[in-house]
Amino acid sequence: MIRDDAGATTATVPDGDEERSAVRPRRRGPVPRDDAARSVRLVAVAFGVTVVVTRLYLALTGYPQIGGGAYHLAHALWGGLLLLLGGLAALLWSNRRVPTVTAICVGVGSGLFVDEVGKFITARNDYFTPLAAPIIYAVFLGVLGVAVLARRARRDRPRALASAIALRSRFLADGPLRPDDRAALLDDIVALEGHRGRPDLVAYAAALRPVVETAPVEEPRDRARPFVAGLARVEAVLLPRWAHRLVVIIGAVVLGLVSLVGLVVLLALWSSDPDVAIVLDDQVVPRGQRPAVLVVASAGEAVVGVLLLVAAVALVLGRDRAGIRLCRIGLLVALAGVNVALGYLDAELVVIAVVAELALLVLAHRYRARFLRAPTGPAAPSP
Repeated sequence: MIRDDAGATTATVPDGDEERSAVRPRRRGPVPRDDAARSVRLVAVAFGVTVVVTRLYLALTGYPQIGGGAYHLAHALWGGLLLLLGGLAALLWSNRRVPTVTAICVGVGSGLFVDEVGKFITARNDYFTPLAAPIIYAVFLGVLGVAVLARRARRDRPRALASAIALRSRFLADGPLRPDDRAALLDDIVALEGHRGRPDLVAYAAALRPVVETAPVEEPRDRARPFVAGLARVEAVLLPRWAHRLVVIIGAVVLGLVSLVGLVVLLALWSSDPDVAIVLDDQVVPRGQRPAVLVVASAGEAVVGVLLLVAAVALVLGRDRAGIRLCRIGLLVALAGVNVALGYLDAELVVIAVVAELALLVLAHRYRARFLRAPTGPAAPSP
């Protein structure tokens, strides 16, 4: 008796000189898609960009209303429409670009919808309620968390391999296969053929292998490659190693000093000096009161500030790996935790902080990828 990853039990039943197998499926859990992490990351990016662009646009244009008079077409309605269109596209078509289109529609649509969460959680339909920004930011972090989990999902189980093969094999109907699709298909087929616990799926893989091996393959081409190569050349010219390091150092110092304002706020909260006052949203925090959100945000900002300044010092001293690591840790702490509390205090400020922190995180990531990547393969012999 054999049990596979789906919880199905395969029992061998004697039948004369032969044996026949009976498969009794018990439960079929969800099967992860091989492109799930990419699609969910695209949803997160579209969501974040939509919220930032929407808030900036509304602030710059004085919060206009579409409709006028008795009606107001809130942008949450357009978000709902995009969510509907994305779902319909996923249900109607199976072309290669459908997951990308669906992810963009879901990301933009949910961004437009969740951006107005303040109107749905308050009796007075308050778009600017302080709780709105933390909720929006928490949703964004939740989607990113789903993307991380999707990336770590196991795809070496028979059902996952068979599902990936079935999804990719539909590209055979579109004409010549792309080289990467053919290679991925053959890899999954070979892996599935090794799972002897599911003879039905092994037979499916064996039957499909000659079809894939003899299918026409298109000439390799990458329309984005010239553009990416051009960006890499511009980056190499404008940001040699010393300049790239200098930009990261300046960014870490600036954001670090700004974040250290949190330490000043903490000291002021526990200060007994009558001349020290904290003004929050045009209102003075009463002496002796220490709002929990303000304490959390200030303490978090202080930690981030210290990490970024130490990272800058390490980079100045030539300790690039330690400096970049500390810089990334500080920025991730800010992006994944501190900004949630900060958004409750000042929604506009957290948008600016997120943009600046993401920009520095990209610069740090690119520095690590360009100059700190571990060498691969055996070292070339010295002459």
